[in-house]
Amino acid sequence: MGRGLWGMFLLAPFVVAVGTDAPDEPAEMGESLGDDAMKATSVGVRFTPEIAKAIGRRMAESMKSRYELDAGQVEDVQGVISRRLMRMVQDNAEAGRDMIELMMATTIANDGGFPKEEAIKFAKLSQQIIPAMRDFFTKSSGEIGKKLTMKQRLMLTGDMAGATAGLVAFENRMKRWEEGDVGSNANPFFDTPNSDLSADNSAPEDPNEDPEHRKARQQVERWIDWRINPDRNWEAYVDQAITFYAFDEAQTASAKAILKDCTKRAESIKSAKWRDAIKENQVLIQMARRSGDAKFHEGPWMYNLERAYENHMKPLVDLGDELKRRVEGVATSSQRAAASDAAKKRFAIKGVILMPA
Repeated sequence: MGRGLWGMFLLAPFVVAVGTDAPDEPAEMGESLGDDAMKATSVGVRFTPEIAKAIGRRMAESMKSRYELDAGQVEDVQGVISRRLMRMVQDNAEAGRDMIELMMATTIANDGGFPKEEAIKFAKLSQQIIPAMRDFFTKSSGEIGKKLTMKQRLMLTGDMAGATAGLVAFENRMKRWEEGDVGSNANPFFDTPNSDLSADNSAPEDPNEDPEHRKARQQVERWIDWRINPDRNWEAYVDQAITFYAFDEAQTASAKAILKDCTKRAESIKSAKWRDAIKENQVLIQMARRSGDAKFHEGPWMYNLERAYENHMKPLVDLGDELKRRVEGVATSSQRAAASDAAKKRFAIKGVILMPA
């Protein structure tokens, strides 16, 4: 189970809260409703054993290939995850409900962000959940470890270190929020450019900025760093290539040198002017989509905006393709053939007939 898979468990307590409640009597057609209609529902979607088993099964299946689990181990892992997950949610259902209710209302009203007041409330609620998350990680991994071989346990220990680091980062973020150290565009699961207090103070809002532009800009600022930095994934690609082709020491050094060269060149592409141009492009795209006017968010106008974005990104995309071609060139013909044969056999036994050349 990789770090990302264990990280999925961070969201588990949030599954327990959404629901509807049928009115005592249906409203007549056209009847106006008073304030009494604005009350919370009392019936919600429960976190059932079937949901816990389904999550356990998917997680166990994800572990199967990585840890080379046999059928018995898969069944054991599924049972551990299902039971531990069910117990965690049972013991924290009320706190989980309150967190998701606050998160849904806040993010819907604020385009995915947390204003300071709501961020502080969310952080206080999280203090009830974090210990349960930590307990879940510790006890489930310990119980699963008893079902694994020594080699498998060592791999699990490494993966759990990554999951624990993610939980610690979340906990530290919530501590900062609870103390009021939170700015605009805050997100509980990752740091955004304006999510800390210092960034918020250094860039006060412009009172002359149009509200529609402000909303679009703030939304873009929350995710633009991930959109314009595909080079952050290059190191992982090179590491996988080293494993896939079974590079020797010299080949590994060559691949790392290619990565270093391309990463340095990527930084020269990502100038402040380049970033600002992409940000302006994406803000305009968001405003067009929010306009409600099809002539702006469908057809030629949107096509030209999206083409402009692709043109801005092209040098970085081309550099990423160059990196992959150069790393591919490090592998010998026999290494490429062996890796290809192994991959084809892996999927042929699953019924795949059409394979890449």
